[in-house]
Amino acid sequence: MCDRISVRVPATCANLGCLFDCGAMALDLYLNIHVSMRADEEIVVHYKGVHADRVTEDSSNLIARTLRETLDGWGKNHGFELEVENQIPIGVGAGSSAAAIVGALAAGHWLADRPLLDEELVWLASQREGHPDNVAAAWHGGFTVAVQSGKRVLTSSCPVPDSLGLVLVVPDYALPTPEARRVLPEQLSRADAVHNLQRATMLTAQMFSGKAEFHRTFFDDRWHQPCRAPLVPGLSEALTLKHPDLLGICLSGAGPSILAFARGNCQAVGELIQQTLARSEVHSEVHLLTADNRGAKGWSLPA
Repeated sequence: MCDRISVRVPATCANLGCLFDCGAMALDLYLNIHVSMRADEEIVVHYKGVHADRVTEDSSNLIARTLRETLDGWGKNHGFELEVENQIPIGVGAGSSAAAIVGALAAGHWLADRPLLDEELVWLASQREGHPDNVAAAWHGGFTVAVQSGKRVLTSSCPVPDSLGLVLVVPDYALPTPEARRVLPEQLSRADAVHNLQRATMLTAQMFSGKAEFHRTFFDDRWHQPCRAPLVPGLSEALTLKHPDLLGICLSGAGPSILAFARGNCQAVGELIQQTLARSEVHSEVHLLTADNRGAKGWSLPA
């Protein structure tokens, strides 16, 4: 086994309006994981970064638990020291759990000197995360779509144009994904299914064309955002905002963060969203970002 490994995983925003549970984009906020093997079986965790109050520093830590279970499954019963440096907001729909799982699985493969195959890693991560969109984008980077078929996850990715401005507005409270999924309907009408399918295919086609010539209607979701709006004060108002440079706006993942796409004036777009949330007494932070087109696969190398 290797003695030390470092992994970098980007944040991700999933769903992107109408791409529920099948599409996501990687962003340039990062989780950096450094693992050093120990001679005993003890697990030591050191955390540095955002939302430290939402992170455990013991063996129950999601990264530590995933890594330990992965190594144990291969008969590698070693302790390790885990140093975590994190920029990804936790519990707000920015892919923090997906990054933790992907990073731990990648580190485990390299520490155990096992072949690291794209499809295997994304499948294993999807099993832990519960859906493939965030983990696929975290590993591959860029804009990624994923299809789960039996015990396989098929993915396809493309780079996001540098000209596309991304604005992530993060409220000052967390929204657990299980809570956000409980409000979703069991059934959809044919009209709503067709409505989302049309927009999902157009958005995907634009991304893979390399043009990203968006229209606001691409993000006009009927499946999950209306159901989640009562859990995210100010969301309904934010989704209707107008600005000359605003190309599209959506809930990021399960929320409560909001992601906007802009052709310019990103700061003004972010402040507009922030002010809208403030009218619902929600404090928030604006992140002006770009897409990460490398993914954990491109950032991380075995020591």
